[in-house]
Amino acid sequence: MPLDKNNYLSYLHCFMPDENGYCWMSTNRGLFKARIEDMIDAFEQKNPQIYYHYYGRNDGMDITEMNGGCTPCAVQLKNKTISFPTMDGLLWVNPQNALTTLPEGPIYIDKISVDSKSINPDSLQNLSLAAGTNEIEFKLGFSAWSNKENIYISYKLNDATSWKLLDANKEAAISFTNLPAGDYTLQIRKTNGFGPNNFSYKNVSFSILLPWYKQWWTYVLAALVLAGLAVTFYRIRIKQFKINQQRLENRVALKTKDLIEKNEALQKNDRVKTRLISIISHDIVTPLKFINLAGKNLLEKRKALPDDPDLEVISEIAHTSKELQLLSTNILNWIKYQNEERRIVKERFNLYDMVQQVFGVLNSLAKEKQLLLINEVSENLILYQFFEPLKIIIYNLVSNAINFTDKGSIVISASQREGDISITVKDNGVGMTPEQIKNIMAGEFIISSVNIDNRKGNGLGYLIIKDLLKMIEGTLSIHSEKM
Repeated sequence: MPLDKNNYLSYLHCFMPDENGYCWMSTNRGLFKARIEDMIDAFEQKNPQIYYHYYGRNDGMDITEMNGGCTPCAVQLKNKTISFPTMDGLLWVNPQNALTTLPEGPIYIDKISVDSKSINPDSLQNLSLAAGTNEIEFKLGFSAWSNKENIYISYKLNDATSWKLLDANKEAAISFTNLPAGDYTLQIRKTNGFGPNNFSYKNVSFSILLPWYKQWWTYVLAALVLAGLAVTFYRIRIKQFKINQQRLENRVALKTKDLIEKNEALQKNDRVKTRLISIISHDIVTPLKFINLAGKNLLEKRKALPDDPDLEVISEIAHTSKELQLLSTNILNWIKYQNEERRIVKERFNLYDMVQQVFGVLNSLAKEKQLLLINEVSENLILYQFFEPLKIIIYNLVSNAINFTDKGSIVISASQREGDISITVKDNGVGMTPEQIKNIMAGEFIISSVNIDNRKGNGLGYLIIKDLLKMIEGTLSIHSEKM
């Protein structure tokens, strides 16, 4: 049979039935009374709980240790009184007159505490607790005429399968901690006495609100935010894709432009090379043939010639040799600076001294034509520039001026304005037509023109000048009138 709630029946000594259908039981801790029919039903139906009514000191017993060791363990007298031995004499109980105060009556909720804060019990009809509630405690109230040992209170939450017995010997309180959000029904029952289903019930409904991050609108908002983020991410990706596409198109355009420029440069180089081959085959090979033939004739006719050789032929040979020298120098200079890997650095130098060096090289040519070379550059003018390329530019300009000037002078001057240096080469030559100037400035053509001596120039000097001006970040300006 099931034990009482305090397990006193674990040390039971004697069973004594009475004529009213009850069984009296003596233990080390007091006397119990139970309905025999309830005990049989608990045995057969395996009920986990029956009502045991307890008698102890509060009922007038001085000694509750009822293990006197007598045989029999108890007797019933003629007047129906039952005699139980104790450690201090006999305990007589008259089943007819024994006062049995049953724990009848309703259950009350005296106090509700939520996280150590009190709530009015009158609000039980609509008890809604805040999200994140940690501890809930319900303090119960009930009739207290009987011993607390006879108070059997149990409870369960929602649809729990079993009832949990509450220890009413202490303060009758039911507490829960860390309940999740949701709706709850607390069912409380109190055993009112003997017999099956003899209970008083109390139901308490309450709810714990969902936290804001679990509310339906939070999920809707989160879904909207995620959708917004997805759209934003999609737009950003599309924008990045367009940017990358534009960047790729720009790179392709730059590569295409670079290829076009390189192709144009290659075409220009091909034209220049073609022109160079023409110069070499005509302007170099032809004079060399002339020198060869003239020298051969002089050798063959040396016996027939007078003591003074043909001065005209020798003079022509010398002049032709000089032209070949100048042309070869220009070709070498042009080839040298066509190499893009050539590394040169800027340096400080005196422009007046540089012009004097150029005049020193070309002075013999000028004297032959009785031309005066005048250096009007300030002797204190210092430049920070590429020395050799600038010297070659001035050399070609003066050389060209000598070729196309019959009389007068060639003057070089320089002026400084807003950090820039302007170098001027002025001569009294035959001049150029607007068409000739246009061809020179076009950058793609190498002009040729007949000089004072009716010798046709090859135009390579201007090509070298324009290439070197790009290197030193300079510009060319021509002012001329055809004489």
